[in-house]
Amino acid sequence: MTIITAIIALFLGVVGVAYAAGNIDPAQRHAWGHTIGWVNLSPAHGGATVYADHLEGDAWAESIGWMRLGTHTAGGSHTYANTTADNYGVNHDANGKLSGYAWSPVVGWIDFNPTHGQVTIDPATGAFDGYAWSASVGWIHFKGGAGDSTYGVVTTFSEPDEATTFVTFLPLLIKRP
Repeated sequence: MTIITAIIALFLGVVGVAYAAGNIDPAQRHAWGHTIGWVNLSPAHGGATVYADHLEGDAWAESIGWMRLGTHTAGGSHTYANTTADNYGVNHDANGKLSGYAWSPVVGWIDFNPTHGQVTIDPATGAFDGYAWSASVGWIHFKGGAGDSTYGVVTTFSEPDEATTFVTFLPLLIKRP
């Protein structure tokens, strides 16, 4: 195996998952808004993808249609500035906190870090929690409470552990006679 082949294998192993159709667990994909109903982050077409520093893709609500989670669509590393209609989106920090805006042509901006309601992702479990806010439709809750645990959103995204990734691919980097 050549060093070039090893590098390609490393690249595909670490980055390849980022180009999947989405990484929301199909069994745990719904948020809830009292005025808009279920918000599906893993619909049959489209869906959300969580990256280390941002979200991409779309969510679907039957009553309002598509909600776009950001303008960036190329995967990899990206941070949305959220200063114009061309650079909006939902950012994801190292502690699992989400910030920024999604956009719906029907209801307008959806804030993922409103006062009293930031959406978070538990780094250990991938479970979303908290509330996003839209001035048009109110609160969108990403996890059912103790009295209603029938819904929630969970991502299968996990940041690759650099040491584990290196050790996993180390045999590929060793040139054999």
